[in-house]
Amino acid sequence: MNVLKVGFFAAVAALAVLAAREYLPRDAVQAVAARVTGEAATESGAPSRHGFVDIPLPDGQSGHHVVIFAPANCPSDAAQRAEALARRLDDAGIPYTRSQSANFSTLSSQDEANRVMSVMNGPIPIVFVRKRARANPDAEAVMAEYRGG
Repeated sequence: MNVLKVGFFAAVAALAVLAAREYLPRDAVQAVAARVTGEAATESGAPSRHGFVDIPLPDGQSGHHVVIFAPANCPSDAAQRAEALARRLDDAGIPYTRSQSANFSTLSSQDEANRVMSVMNGPIPIVFVRKRARANPDAEAVMAEYRGG
């Protein structure tokens, strides 16, 4: 059931990206993609040194700890990566929570919506560290981002 929820969320997000591509100039879509992949490091709003992008927090998240978004109790590779990340954070003493879904009801601009879609449509797990997020980061990047290094 949880896999279905994650799959449904991914499908809706993918449709939103496709719709946005029809209404946004090609340069705007490429600029957001470049920010997520780290290719535009000199631009304002660029990713952090560890590839995390500024995006609003999902509804109900405080931003005081790491949040890992991935399906729970799932044998998929994505879920296993999330499990390994959680174990590494435990070993490092970094507080985290896990969630299977994210809602963004307070997006204030199309730019924010594009940044959210770019990250949330990436490979799972999606990881938030304070007000920054990245799709499928390695544990070292998460720990470094959390520690501010």
